Amino acid sequence: MLVKDCMTTNPITVRPESDPLAALALLKCGKFRRLPVVDALGRPVGVITRADLELFLSKAGSPGIVKRQHRVDQVMKQRVVTVSPECPLEEAAELMIKNKVGSLLVVEGERLAGIITETDIFRQFAAVLGGSTASLRITVQVFNVPGQLAELAGRIASVGGNITSVVAYSSSTPGRTNITLRVEGSDRETLLQAISGQSGLEIRHVWDGSASAAGS
Repeated sequence: MLVKDCMTTNPITVRPESDPLAALALLKCGKFRRLPVVDALGRPVGVITRADLELFLSKAGSPGIVKRQHRVDQVMKQRVVTVSPECPLEEAAELMIKNKVGSLLVVEGERLAGIITETDIFRQFAAVLGGSTASLRITVQVFNVPGQLAELAGRIASVGGNITSVVAYSSSTPGRTNITLRVEGSDRETLLQAISGQSGLEIRHVWDGSASAAGS
């Protein structure tokens, strides 16, 4: 999954010289939390958030002419973290964590192409794992050796199960790997019986959408 698959393309932007009141109105109207700030050539130069604008305007003096003399570049965060549309989604998430930001500006060449937020990534993560679907979710732990996932998939297929999503990630146990799958087409007990026969496999968690259980 790449950034371009879930970013917001052609986002609403403001210029550094824009009126902060107008920027706040755009945020409220669009129900956004932040807006990219771009120069005359469409290059990102900052990010402005609703919270920062509201705080700034609350301290900027009396209403009317005084506030209209202020500019967005007085409020915006000038430290902009950018990413390419071709960047893998997990690398974008790591950039957000590393830089402690809630969004990344997506740039092609030097021009703004889109924006991706933590909400976009959370939504995609939930979709990959089949969140809100009626499928069976199973997490197992296997030996970290070749062929484990293939055998697991074969056992699931043998009882009519269809894997709709799969995520493998490191275990805290040395030499072991965790695998989380969403499976359709087979009932819970039949499926668990089929996979429990795999050597070294441990069923860690089962979720059917209404109740959960650890182990088999």
